[in-house]
Amino acid sequence: MIPEKKYDLRKTGKNNQQNRGMDFFVLFVNKFFGGFIIGNQLKPLLMLSLMLATPSAFGHTPGETIDSSWRFEPEVVLPLLLTVTVYVSGIFHLQQQGIRSRIVSGWRCSAFALGMLALIVALMSPLDLLGEFLFSAHMIQHLILMLVAPPLLILGRMDVVLLWTFPLPLRRLIGHGWRKAARLRFTIGLLTRPVSVWLLASATMWFWHIPGPYVWAFDNPSIHILEHLSFFLTSIAFWALALRPFSRDKSGHGTALMLLITFAMESALLGALLVFAGHPFYVVHTALSRQMPYFLSNISPLQDQQLAGLIMWVPAGLVQLVATVAVFADLLSIPQERRAGSVES
Repeated sequence: MIPEKKYDLRKTGKNNQQNRGMDFFVLFVNKFFGGFIIGNQLKPLLMLSLMLATPSAFGHTPGETIDSSWRFEPEVVLPLLLTVTVYVSGIFHLQQQGIRSRIVSGWRCSAFALGMLALIVALMSPLDLLGEFLFSAHMIQHLILMLVAPPLLILGRMDVVLLWTFPLPLRRLIGHGWRKAARLRFTIGLLTRPVSVWLLASATMWFWHIPGPYVWAFDNPSIHILEHLSFFLTSIAFWALALRPFSRDKSGHGTALMLLITFAMESALLGALLVFAGHPFYVVHTALSRQMPYFLSNISPLQDQQLAGLIMWVPAGLVQLVATVAVFADLLSIPQERRAGSVES
């Protein structure tokens, strides 16, 4: 068994306050959504919301060990909970307008729910705690934040649904403010250009896997949060472009293919460096290897690093390969007279 570790968040007084707050949220959800008819495609979203609102599912309790417990940390749970709540509210507003099926189909709602579940697994499950002992587990966590949750959330049309949470006057006010914010639009436009997105995503992946920054994030909780945020946000921007061919305008195939192919090559290169290295790069895991559970005690730090490299190389490469094939197949389905424009866009 992995030895039990103590966390400040397990203090009884703080947990009692969190429990009362979550109980209030459950009552709010029941009151707010109780009068609506919930379709089958929305049930996973509400179940996800209620699961996030239950601290006993994620909090450590006295006597639990790391390998069987979930982490309940407000800075993780509350943003996830808020996102699910706002998304469900947007779905209901679209349903009231009678346009939900045209904007967000049932499978897109399911994609969003799966994306949120992926974030829960990465940030709150025992995987997060195991990542403190095994570099390979930490690598799985990073790949979920980069290759699993972001594309699912993009497919769930999260941006559109979240906007529909607000009433019409406020949506108009947001649109008016956006049109007037020329500098903000220019900055966001610059950061979301294909070259900028590729550079930011690549730099983020390589920087946080350099031993120095990796140990820095490992030893500092605030920097660790920054690391995860940078992985997630740059990946959201990356997959927004990579999945653009599956949007309504059916464009951007050339950009998507270039992003997916080049990033897959970078991931494979990083994986190969980890696999064929002659010594472990990350000394923090070497120091903790003696505390691993007995069923993992035969894995040396170098073997752990090689396993992480294989995960980065093969499963991650498979995700990118599937996405590349899907984009290329969609390009071939476009009429020939429109195909050249989609490749160039």
